[in-house]
Formats: sequence, C-alpha cells, structure tokens
Amino acid sequence: MLLRTGLQALLSAESDLAVHAAVGDVDAALDVLSRHCVDVVVYGAGESVADTEHALGRLHDRGVSCRVVVLSKHERPGEVEMYLSSGVSAYLSEATASDCLVSVVRGLTADRERVYIMASRSGIGWISGPRGSQLSSREREVMGLVANGLSNSAIASRLSISPGTVKRHLRNIFVKLNAVSRIDAVNKARAVAMLVPLG
Repeated sequence: MLLRTGLQALLSAESDLAVHAAVGDVDAALDVLSRHCVDVVVYGAGESVADTEHALGRLHDRGVSCRVVVLSKHERPGEVEMYLSSGVSAYLSEATASDCLVSVVRGLTADRERVYIMASRSGIGWISGPRGSQLSSREREVMGLVANGLSNSAIASRLSISPGTVKRHLRNIFVKLNAVSRIDAVNKARAVAMLVPLG
C-alpha cells in the first residue's frame, strides 16, 4: 500500500505524466485498462515469481498493449529472464532512485521498442551464457510439447494458458535460439539439453 501510494504521488508530480489509478491486484488493473488508454503499467512483483508470471500472462492474454515495468523486491536467479520473456519492457529494483523510475516511464511512453534492465551483473549473467540457458522454465515446457508434436492449441490446453500466450512464448524462443522454424527450435533446444519431457 505504501509503495503504491508513493509511486502514485511520485508520478503524479510530473507535469507530462498522468496516473489513472493505483490498484493492488490484476483484476483491478484489468478493470482500469478496460476503461482507459494506458501507456505504461508499473507492476510490483510479489514474493512468488510464478504468481507474478501468471499475473503478467493475464495482462497479455487480454490483449493489453501497454508497456509493463516490473519493480522487484528481490533479484533471484532467472528472474530478469523470466520477466523479459513474459513481455515486460523494464525490470527495476524497488530500490531504484525515483528520478530513474520516472525517466524509464517517460522513455517507454516515447519508444515502444525500448527495453530497460537495471540489475546486478549476476542477475543478467544469462545474457552472455549459452543460448539455451536463456529459456525460462515455461519456455522449456512449451518446447518439450512442441518436440512431441503438439499444436499451439493443444499446448495451451495442456499448460492451461491461452493460444496467444503459446505464440508469445514461441516467438521469444525463436529469438533466443535464433531459430527459423519449430523444427529448428526443437533441434537447437535439444542440442543444449533444454527440453522438458512430457510427464
């Protein structure tokens, strides 16, 4: 609550930024987004990375086109990678200076393609690691099902996500693995032992 109130006051103080609402859950956020044209959502990540990933997935499943800034309390292994794979446009620590956050929000309103990452060197070590290590756990699950011949709709049903989310994961996988097709992606994922077998 204090974080939301503080963020609302911080961003509202900027003459070129307008804050529509400060809410505490995804349902409330989706309600606001259904009634207003919003450029940027600032999302406070919870204790559970999986819960945050699910919440971000709901935003994208509803076709929300705004950019998302994730503010994280803890920098855990794989966290930056997972959030970027979920389609967020910026990853910052809750301890980030206020003027820096304002600059990021302002930058995202001006450039839809820009991505901001503010993390420790260890938190982004995956950037220089093997390509396969860039795949999130969900992306490895998707690739495991692709390798077993499942269609996007079948994968969506198996993982209880939308077909649109499957497409987003595959798009991210293709980029990370530099793949040009599903077969190419499977072969490259298999080469770096990043396939999750069917259970």
